[in-house]
Amino acid sequence: MTRKLLTSEARKAQARYAARTRELGPDHPDTLTAQGEWRSERYLAAVAASVAAAPPLSLEQRDRLSQILRPAVIAADGSEVAA
Repeated sequence: MTRKLLTSEARKAQARYAARTRELGPDHPDTLTAQGEWRSERYLAAVAASVAAAPPLSLEQRDRLSQILRPAVIAADGSEVAA
């Protein structure tokens, strides 16, 4: 992903991850948390760019997309159930 596609939140998360890596090392829990946040922000930036470039969606397509993006709920036994 090029820098132009990154949101300001993604660039901040990238900077935090880089700083934690330098300060604490790559395997420190704070670094791993920052890495996860960076990955999430990159994903969100990619989704936002895709949505911006996409043609308008029908109501059915919006409903399907909302089903995909709906958060999963993990049951006590570790299985994934519908939210």
